[in-house]
Amino acid sequence: MTSKLSKHPHISSDLLNQWQTIMDILSVIMDVPIALIMRYQTAHFSVYVKNDDQGNPFDIGEIVENGTGSYCESVINDDNPILIPNALLDEKWVNAPEIEMGLINYLGFPLRWPNGDAFGTICILNTEAVSYSEKQQQLMLQIKNIVESNLELLEKNQQLEVLSNNLQYLANTDDLTGIWNRRAFIHESNKELQRTMRSNHNTCLLMMDIDDFKVINDAFGHEVGDEVLKLFSHSIQAAKRPYDVFGRIGGEEFAVLLPETTLKQAMLLAERLRKKVAAIFYYTGGNDISITVSIGAYELKDDETNILVALNKADKLLYAAKHAGKNTVMAEAL
Repeated sequence: MTSKLSKHPHISSDLLNQWQTIMDILSVIMDVPIALIMRYQTAHFSVYVKNDDQGNPFDIGEIVENGTGSYCESVINDDNPILIPNALLDEKWVNAPEIEMGLINYLGFPLRWPNGDAFGTICILNTEAVSYSEKQQQLMLQIKNIVESNLELLEKNQQLEVLSNNLQYLANTDDLTGIWNRRAFIHESNKELQRTMRSNHNTCLLMMDIDDFKVINDAFGHEVGDEVLKLFSHSIQAAKRPYDVFGRIGGEEFAVLLPETTLKQAMLLAERLRKKVAAIFYYTGGNDISITVSIGAYELKDDETNILVALNKADKLLYAAKHAGKNTVMAEAL
């Protein structure tokens, strides 16, 4: 399954620390007790980043409900910066919750994600009436742009991560069946062998080949053959244990690595898989196509840590199963 892009990326603690440093510097330069980044949610704002100053009464995570006529709410609703030199002189702010805290001075800018969604606001507040110069307002604008550039970079990094994961998925997945391809099966199996070697557990390998698959292809065409391969792989995928490693080795050959499994247990599992495959019927053009599978079961020795060696040995057992009449499981003598 390919990765999907979540709505917006997570803000790392490192970035939050950088923003907090910016708020500290901003409060000093602007000579104000309060510098904040407020995070917007549908129902409220919350204090996301604040300057580290005893004069700042806000706590991280503190909630300011929407619908209260707050300064920041107006910034988001208008999607424009707002300068309030003295809220006491403007009846528009008579019910603003900041007034009750004595915060009559405000300069705030909206912050948005690259797609236009509201992130929140960046703002400064003061208990004294102040009229900020054009250069001071330009400074605030530049800091707003820095924060929004950070948000844009976060989204681009997330997109690159999703793309990388999707490319890795495509590189490791068999196009037709959606299971591990040969390359990925070998890689994952060798990783598992290293783990089981350290834990000293038994490991077995099943090599499987769909019987008379060429006959199906020749009689009904490659499209039907592809459907049979998909039905087979889905059947095995549903029946195997969650920790088993399953892959398509090539053509109609498949393999399952069975960690922490004795040969006796592997034989029981292989027989169950054989019966499950024998119950598959594919209807096409008035014909019911049934399939069977031959399986070679091999128990790896303690010093075998390369799956290619085990694949070769399991393949010989598979060959013996074919010559024993097909639709059977063959293993070394217990």
